[in-house]
Amino acid sequence: MATKSELIRPLSTRRAFDEVSDQIRALIYSGALTPGDKLPSEHELASQFNAGRMVIREALRGLEEAGLIVIKQGRTGGAFVNTVNAEAITRSISDLVRLGDVSRKRLTEARRGIERVVLELALRYMTPAHLAQLEANVAEAEALILAGENPLDANAAFHVLLAKATDNLLIASMVESMMAVSRLFGRKVPYNEAFRMRTLNFHKEILEALRLRDLRRAEQAMEQHLEDQDCMAH
Repeated sequence: MATKSELIRPLSTRRAFDEVSDQIRALIYSGALTPGDKLPSEHELASQFNAGRMVIREALRGLEEAGLIVIKQGRTGGAFVNTVNAEAITRSISDLVRLGDVSRKRLTEARRGIERVVLELALRYMTPAHLAQLEANVAEAEALILAGENPLDANAAFHVLLAKATDNLLIASMVESMMAVSRLFGRKVPYNEAFRMRTLNFHKEILEALRLRDLRRAEQAMEQHLEDQDCMAH
């Protein structure tokens, strides 16, 4: 079996940093490099790719921005393959929102479609542990409201926990990203206890429907919940 260094090919075009990036991506996607693995040093990579260290540095910077690697400083530092997370997706969506290319309405439209899939898959794969996490989340949100605090983060976490119950990493990552962006919008809305209570009650209704394994009831509660959020944004 070829070693990782043998899988790296010398560069052949002027877009050197793209080639370096693409080859390292391929190693990560193929499993030749796994989360936690340390990449060779800049000097070693430059030698293997037959490229300058600035080319290597630019390629590594791009991979870090994409969330595929993390670069640590210090004696034990270096470039390490990152664990799978939604950070890069969240950053991209957040940038679109900040640039004005994505509105609250468009975000809600996307959530409507994805949340339906989430509910269907959650009912298929949900475990008692997932239900317990959702119950604890609802209790936390209720306690925050009773204390006069904003349960915005807890409310977002409810949807992330629900998505994780689908046992589908891609869906969970998308929902986690969308909820991070939803919090950006939520922080712009003045605190409204009546609205927070309605959100809490919708979450309770969704949770109860999941306990009863009633998909239609869960979908109806989710649709009303998202419609209520959309109305509050205007």
